[in-house]
Amino acid sequence: MDDTAGRGPVRWRRTLVLLLGLPGLLLSVLLLLVVVGILLRNRIVNSAPIRKEISFALYQFTGRDITLQGEIEIEDFPWVTVVVGPGTFGNPPDFTGPPLLSWRQIRLRAHYSTLYERAPLLDRITVTGLVADLRRDRDGRDNFSDIGPVESSGPPEAALSMPVIELRDASLRYTDETRSTEPLIALDALSLSIEKISRGAGATEGPHWQVGALSLTSKAKITLPAASASQLRPKENSPSTPILSSGSLEIQARGLDARVPEEADSSIDVAVIELGFDALRAKIDTLAFRPPTLAAAVSLDPIALDQLLRVVGVEPSFRSTADALQLHELTMQARFDGKLLHLADLASKIDETRIRGDLILDDPLRVRLDIDRVDLEKYVAAFDRESDYDPEVPLAFPGRLLKDLPLDGRIHFGKISARGANLKGVTLRLESRPKGASPPR
Repeated sequence: MDDTAGRGPVRWRRTLVLLLGLPGLLLSVLLLLVVVGILLRNRIVNSAPIRKEISFALYQFTGRDITLQGEIEIEDFPWVTVVVGPGTFGNPPDFTGPPLLSWRQIRLRAHYSTLYERAPLLDRITVTGLVADLRRDRDGRDNFSDIGPVESSGPPEAALSMPVIELRDASLRYTDETRSTEPLIALDALSLSIEKISRGAGATEGPHWQVGALSLTSKAKITLPAASASQLRPKENSPSTPILSSGSLEIQARGLDARVPEEADSSIDVAVIELGFDALRAKIDTLAFRPPTLAAAVSLDPIALDQLLRVVGVEPSFRSTADALQLHELTMQARFDGKLLHLADLASKIDETRIRGDLILDDPLRVRLDIDRVDLEKYVAAFDRESDYDPEVPLAFPGRLLKDLPLDGRIHFGKISARGANLKGVTLRLESRPKGASPPR
């Protein structure tokens, strides 16, 4: 019997425990190195035995092999800097491929006078050349969840605060070999700054981290495999090619709160996220992650519709003009439950057209939309890519286009205008069916 559903929350909790607990463990080990270096009065520690101790401690915490290379330097007294050279964080046993994490250098600064305190005074932590290779193999196994053994949280942890954690010249890959051998997400030249990080004291219910602000810039490439991309195209003449989107990614986030209680569901909340991907600008409010469900309020800045489609990797079949097919407003409540994306309370303004309703991104796409103030002639002219639109030729309702689209549900038009005539109160009921199937009776 498949127990994936039952194991899902546990897998997410163990992964979040790692992500939130590993920085604290690394800090403890690095601070120990600072104390050793001061006692020895050496700027470079004989690091061979110490590297083994660090690797063993991290192995006990994660169940993964960790390798550290090069010397461990200690400098800049009384603000002591620990410099750790190249290292790797390995994959699960029998999992082939590049290591989950590797890096060129880690630098940590702490004030020597607080090294023996439960809450040491820390300065900037910088990781250079981090490479994260998240991978799922053909059998569905991955190298980033179920990292353990992770036991109970134990006694309450001391409060901890860090002003800045910074990633420089980092990269990230996510590959799902059950869908494609090429990375679905690739981030290069990645810079990340996390400010005002704190861990609560006495958190007996489990790790509780807060972040004041996060800033990320990167060159991004996102690929949607052909099987998924076909859902966004008409069923007839649907090419078996992936959708590829690439551009400059910018993310600004504020007010992050993460909890991983021992006997309850984990949670991540973010007050606001501002996202930019080339010409696309979006704002995400009150993001809430309760594994595997992600929910947020989303709004988009004004953008031409053909430009919006190109940003997400779809070549449009129409041309936007200064007064046609311009997105002036879009807000929605988005929720992803691990399988389907639900868009509720959707409110949009395209030119003078108002659109409200709900969407579920399934196959077929499920819709419930109310559309008002449609200037049909304007849109027919914009959809004519050959620029041979003739206003004297009678307009034809785009029934074939709607028939070919994988849609289920209803669309209600409040008012449709065309060449001086108005049509009001039109409702279309849509039912998708496999190609070649007989129409319903």
